Amino acid sequence: MALVAPIVDGVLQTRTDSGDSLAAKKNNSTIDSDMFLSLLVAEMQNQDPLEPTSNTEWVSQYATFTQVQKMSEMGESMDQLRANSLIGKEVVVSFRNSATGEVNSKKGVVEYVSVEDGKSILVIDGEKYKLDDLDSVISDEYSKAYDLYREFVAKMEALPPVDYISKSYADIIQELYDSINSMDEYQQGFMKTYAADEIAALVNYIAKLRDDFGVEFVDISQKKETTLDDILASFNTRMDAILEKLKALSTTVEENSAKMEELNNKPAEKVVIYDKTEPADKDTTDKTEPADKDTTDKTEPADKTETPGDASGGENSGNDTAGEGTGSEA
Repeated sequence: MALVAPIVDGVLQTRTDSGDSLAAKKNNSTIDSDMFLSLLVAEMQNQDPLEPTSNTEWVSQYATFTQVQKMSEMGESMDQLRANSLIGKEVVVSFRNSATGEVNSKKGVVEYVSVEDGKSILVIDGEKYKLDDLDSVISDEYSKAYDLYREFVAKMEALPPVDYISKSYADIIQELYDSINSMDEYQQGFMKTYAADEIAALVNYIAKLRDDFGVEFVDISQKKETTLDDILASFNTRMDAILEKLKALSTTVEENSAKMEELNNKPAEKVVIYDKTEPADKDTTDKTEPADKDTTDKTEPADKTETPGDASGGENSGNDTAGEGTGSEA
């Protein structure tokens, strides 16, 4: 079969309506029935009238197109499933900057996936990236180790050279030393692979401070780890102390209750009103007795006044007798 392009006004026509349709769909890489019909129309329009395409060949082309279409749809479905499986995972995408032509990398967590023009789009930190730009998928373990590596390297780069290190950097060196010793086996292996130079420099810092300034560094990995038995023992000790306090508090409450019951069962003389009336009776008694005594004291002198009168009478009679005696003597 031969394809012949039409000639109009002596010019070979290579642009057709079907070609314009394909050009309009250049951003859409999917294969659909419209594309096949456009190809079929273009082929029929440009076929050689002397050697026309047979019906068998048309059927064969349609079968081939159907297979390609199904494969394309399957590929799109696989890409969609692959993109959906990346949601929530940390990935690295590599893309070319259209302005500078520089290849940049972006590391982040896939927030969600969208589909544009039949292509899966990864959204990372609010920015869209094509699934074809995916460089690698990072596990949580690798991501943590990588973050520790970057932090460790940044702190090491901020330190002065070993010859200029002083005792004032002892706390910083101890912190870096603790960070290495507190890592798990995977993270320490990661650091030995990618931060071997920084670890060697840290060893030199430790040796310098120890030899020149006598600074001793503690290896936290050698400290005794807290076991479950230690935790249970500490818990039991605290519970025993709490129970002892509750027991003492219960005893105090019982004693107070017994005292209150004893007070409630005591006779009525303990009531406050009797304490107020007794002084009143005593005051009345005290006041009446002096009144009687005063009356008695006043009457007795009245009787005694008569007695001196009688005595005076006696004295007068005596005098009279004495007079008589005197007169007789006269």
